[in-house]
Amino acid sequence: MHTRKATEADLWLRPCGEAVPRPRRRLVCLPHAGGTANTYGSWPALLPPDVGVYAVQYPGRQDRYGEPPADGIEKMADEIASALEPFTDDPLTVFGHSMGAYVAYEVAAELERRHGPVVDLLVVSGVIAPHRKQPGEVHRLPDPEFAAEVARDNESFADLLASPDLVEVLLPMIRDDYRLFEIYQPGDPPAVRAPVLATGGVADPDVDHAGLASWGELTTGGFDVRTFPGGHFYLVEDEAALVRRVAERMAST
Repeated sequence: MHTRKATEADLWLRPCGEAVPRPRRRLVCLPHAGGTANTYGSWPALLPPDVGVYAVQYPGRQDRYGEPPADGIEKMADEIASALEPFTDDPLTVFGHSMGAYVAYEVAAELERRHGPVVDLLVVSGVIAPHRKQPGEVHRLPDPEFAAEVARDNESFADLLASPDLVEVLLPMIRDDYRLFEIYQPGDPPAVRAPVLATGGVADPDVDHAGLASWGELTTGGFDVRTFPGGHFYLVEDEAALVRRVAERMAST
């Protein structure tokens, strides 16, 4: 009996929904700080049946709970880019929300460095472009203040605060992600050749239209901004409209 050797793809990627045997296009989704691959579990039902959807699972959560946190966004993106090597011959879209947008950008840049313009569309959601961001200190706050800051952006986390056991498990992982997000400060990030779509919520307290528009400085392949009703987690409140817009752009690239 032969056991298949685990690959980089097995480590980082989780298929969403039922596997698509021969996908015409692939969509790879990167979660926000504290997020998991399950975040995108409902997306396949909103997309054409020939789109294969994969979500990235960061270390330190769910089936990767026992692993140490990532050292940095760039290093994590390098490993994810290796996991995506089998996808580089087919149409590929990369989507990331908040911290995930920075990981998605670094993945696209790394894949271009290795192979040229193999990412057909980069979708960055809910965050200012990396060369415009400021370093943060939220990850250094004591637990009560830190939890309150997380709940400010993510109302679903506020419900978890009622369970001390869950807080004990989740808070260190979320803090590690916030650390990655806040210390990420690329000096001179390169412009990618992939077209970029920047999306966000009109009521997001952390990034306005100008912040989203700053991503246009990091692409030579075409750029657009699209906003939706809602705050930082507009993609939960207006999921169907967002996925529809992503599908339209995927079909046009």
